[in-house]
Order: sequence, then structure tokens, then C-alpha cells
Amino acid sequence: MFDIGWTELMVIACIAIIVVGPKDLPRMLRTLGQTLGKMRRMSREFQSTFNDALREAEQQADIADMKKQVEDVANFNPLGDLKKSIEEDAAQKASRPMTTKPASADEEPASDTAPPVETGAADAEPKPAAAKADAANTPDKAPATEDVKA
Repeated sequence: MFDIGWTELMVIACIAIIVVGPKDLPRMLRTLGQTLGKMRRMSREFQSTFNDALREAEQQADIADMKKQVEDVANFNPLGDLKKSIEEDAAQKASRPMTTKPASADEEPASDTAPPVETGAADAEPKPAAAKADAANTPDKAPATEDVKA
């Protein structure tokens, strides 16, 4: 950290012996060591307190998230959610303007444009003819007249 070698330590020790004196040097070094130890303990205590506060804040955030999830699960109502989404879709469809007109709005009423239908013998005659043509096309069924003759 400070990059102090043995030669620098020897110079510092010589200056300390000269300034403090050999008699008080051991007491000064012991006091210096105790002071450094107290500073390290205070530093570790501050760091651990800071880490504890950080962990507690993270736990509170996790607890808040879990609480929100539990409340969401407690309010879970699949049938209500389905009804709500259907109502929203219906509201969206109702709010959209219609771009094309329905076919019935463009046309005139059928009674005005359709020709009158004739009723009577003309309608009755094509039906039996169609039935005879159908009977002739189906080989599985024999005509009713052959059964009568046999």
C-alpha cells in the first residue's frame, strides 16, 4: 500500500530513537499499536454495520415484493378476470366505427324489387318431374311401376 521497504523503516526507527529517546520508545510503540488496533476495530465495526443495514434493506425490499405477490395471489379470480376481458373486448368493438355498411342497408326491401311469384299448377308440375329424374338416376331403387307389374 505505502510501499515502504526495510531501509525506510530503519531510517524511521533511527529518527524515533533520536527524537523520543530509547527510554520512552517502547511505551510509544505500544501506544501506537493500541491506537492502530482501535482504528481497525472501528473500521470493521463500521463496515459490518453498513453491510447489516444493506442486507436489512434488501430483505425489506424482498419482503415487500413477496407481500405484493401474496396480495396478487389472494386477489386472483380467474372467472372475474375472464368476464372483465370479455367486457373490455365488447367495449372495444362497440367503440370502433363501422367502416363498411351491412348488405341489408344497401339493398331495397325485397318486396319492392322481387317479381311476384305465381302460385298454382305451374309450381306443382316441375316437382314431380324432378322426382322422376332423381328416381331414374338412382340404380339401387327400382321404379314403382315395375313392382306393381311383377
